[in-house]
Amino acid sequence: MEPLVSIIIPTFNRAHLIVKTLNSVIQQTYHNWECIIVDDFSKDKTVDVLRAFCNQDKRFKFYVRPEEQVKGAPTCRNIGLFKSNGDYVIFLDSDDTLMPECLNNRILEFQKNHEQDFLIFPMGIKKDDAVLKRDIQESSIHLIDFLNYKLPWSIMCPIWKRGFIINLKGFKEGYPRLNDPELMIRALLVPNVKYKVFNNVEYDTVYYPNITDWTLLKEKYFNSLLLFIPDICNELELRKNSKLKKNLNNYLKVWFRDFYFPSNQNLLHENRILIKMFYKRGITSLTKTIGLTIMYYSYIVLSYLRRVLIKNIIKITDNKN
Repeated sequence: MEPLVSIIIPTFNRAHLIVKTLNSVIQQTYHNWECIIVDDFSKDKTVDVLRAFCNQDKRFKFYVRPEEQVKGAPTCRNIGLFKSNGDYVIFLDSDDTLMPECLNNRILEFQKNHEQDFLIFPMGIKKDDAVLKRDIQESSIHLIDFLNYKLPWSIMCPIWKRGFIINLKGFKEGYPRLNDPELMIRALLVPNVKYKVFNNVEYDTVYYPNITDWTLLKEKYFNSLLLFIPDICNELELRKNSKLKKNLNNYLKVWFRDFYFPSNQNLLHENRILIKMFYKRGITSLTKTIGLTIMYYSYIVLSYLRRVLIKNIIKITDNKN
């Protein structure tokens, strides 16, 4: 009998997008699948859409996150995971799609590589009117890539043996962001983990970038770091790999480069918390922390002086003076 594949999709207010995603599941040439969608208390018509698909095809099942459980995609994915019956599991976001041969090709490869715990396949990224394949960069140590925030693949790229992902206990709940790299780091830290990357094949999933509220994204990244960094450091210490903690420094770099500096906000409280946490957790050395602190406060002073100078230049050139 063909193995059963469980496709798990968390969703929240995606009535306008999830139809395309679910249709891509129906269009699979491989038919032995179940698709479990877990709604995170949507306020739009998402639940109505899900009911319609479940009535159309009994392979679709949907659940609503219990109110007492932590809100967020990681919780919804875990609910789907522990309700699944498949031999293999794929996680898909509610605005992404599968190519028609996705499940068929992945199962064929697992049958040839049955000793592996999970397999990784490339995805496509929708850009304007084209879909561009995102190659998975060759690397001897993908664990270091994830610790360095290089993130070589995304959530829809792996197909997992269900038993393996169950043993990992699924996703850490409560993360607004960074739950994908957190899971991958734990997976790659499992002793004698076996996985295989298929980069020399066509993409079999498509990611559709969407415009996100930047301010909300900044807050989510900050709050996620407060969970992610301690959790990963604890995991590395548990696995006797504390020396790898220094690689996490790039997550702080991303905070400053992509969120703090573009924001033109003070964020003194947030920056002090992060600088202290990265030092206390043994990620940044004392020397680097002192240098970073000096440069950061110098930046604040110079930014203040710049604002004062701009104000005075405008004032002195005013016709009223």
